[in-house]
Amino acid sequence: MTEEQLPQKRVTPRNLLLAACMVTVIQLVALSITSLNRPTYVYIVNSTGPSFAPAGPSPAGSTLNAIILVAFAFALTLALVWLLRKKMVRSFKVVIFGSVAFSAFVLTLVTADVFAVDYLPSSLELVVSFGSAGVVVLLIAYTIFVKNRVWLSTVILAFVGAEVGSFFAETLPLWTALALPIAFAIYDIYAVFRGPLKALIGTAPNIALVGMSIKAGEFTLGLGDIVFYTLLPSLAYFKFAGTLGVYPALLTILAIDVGMVITLYLLSKRRLLPGLPIPMLFGVLAVAYFLA
Repeated sequence: MTEEQLPQKRVTPRNLLLAACMVTVIQLVALSITSLNRPTYVYIVNSTGPSFAPAGPSPAGSTLNAIILVAFAFALTLALVWLLRKKMVRSFKVVIFGSVAFSAFVLTLVTADVFAVDYLPSSLELVVSFGSAGVVVLLIAYTIFVKNRVWLSTVILAFVGAEVGSFFAETLPLWTALALPIAFAIYDIYAVFRGPLKALIGTAPNIALVGMSIKAGEFTLGLGDIVFYTLLPSLAYFKFAGTLGVYPALLTILAIDVGMVITLYLLSKRRLLPGLPIPMLFGVLAVAYFLA
């Protein structure tokens, strides 16, 4: 969840604009996925309840839910650092592939199936849904195990990040979906400056970033950043589309992207910064405005 260490000369208006445009495109893809899947997830949540609420959906319980997820991310990062320090590169890549590919397969399967049911003949439903999910997994495997083509990994991981952000927005309890970005923003500060993420990148940056980051122009954004940059706009669309249309989601996108540009600009002052705190603060405030 960190931007790449960059020479000062690269933090230019052109590079900032390019990064903002790329992230905006990813956020709009997430909104499209949310719009497509919204009826399906409304039915699932109404039938079975939220996907992750061990401490309940109340504000206090949602805070605990967010802490549990942060603790899981912390433990996983520690495990990845240990694997790299032991020079177990193949095992490291298998763990990364397993976590990303599983999410990608399940979420692409759901999205492609909804699309096929709505727009294609029934005879093509299984072919399109399982075929799309399989292709995404194969492309992830190629970028992690065979050759990390930056453009390909950026496209495929940006799509996966948009899917995960949309999924969280549609299935988490409202207060958990709001508490989670704040909790991870706080953790991001620790992880980048003092914690395991700094150690992970410092141990083997060329390996650690494969399957976990995308290129947005001259900047490198973590996959976790993309998930949260898309979660809040998708949440705004999911909650308010029925009454206020797409306006809350677009305002949330603007708030997050302004925060992201500020963060990227500050790289001219520091060589390493967490990518979540400022965008998540602006994004949560934008969503909270419509809840007030």
